[in-house]
Amino acid sequence: MPILLLALLAFVVPAQSSQAPMAGGGVLFDQGKTWEEFLAAADSRPETWKSNAARSKPAPALVARLKAASADLRFVVVAVAACSDSVHTVPYVATLAREAGVPLRIVDPTVGKPVMDAFRTPDGRGATATVAVLRGDRIVAAWVERPVALQTWLLGPAASLPQSERMDRKFGWYEWDRGESTMAELVALVERHQ
Repeated sequence: MPILLLALLAFVVPAQSSQAPMAGGGVLFDQGKTWEEFLAAADSRPETWKSNAARSKPAPALVARLKAASADLRFVVVAVAACSDSVHTVPYVATLAREAGVPLRIVDPTVGKPVMDAFRTPDGRGATATVAVLRGDRIVAAWVERPVALQTWLLGPAASLPQSERMDRKFGWYEWDRGESTMAELVALVERHQ
């Protein structure tokens, strides 16, 4: 799929959201770890976690937009250290949340299973990373697994590639993007659910 078409899909295809708010978000939040606790305990891919965290620099305009939409807002992230998508998205989400003053907690898939079950990938899987958007104690939406452009490519043209090439290209895309798509999609999702 041409890069221009993938870029356009990122603006056309919305991030995951639920038809109705889910209760229980506050309980999940209270069970979570802070970003700093999660990062310190990351025993898989530790260098990638640290390097992505160190280079995360959200655009000031995105931070301002998230601040403007942050009334009663919190994030619960379902993630595991070993997940290749989590390591390339969560550090950017955590930095964006911190800079915008939005409280964030990270839970493992055992605790976060209800969120993963309610907000699935386009091909029907519960996945990490899933970023639940809370307004008060209710989950009103979620961003799931990976940016739309990358997800569209992986579910489409990349399906015919050998696994090793598909993963090499996926990681190359993440290195090139540096969290920008994830952060932009998350802020747009929050704004739609004010």
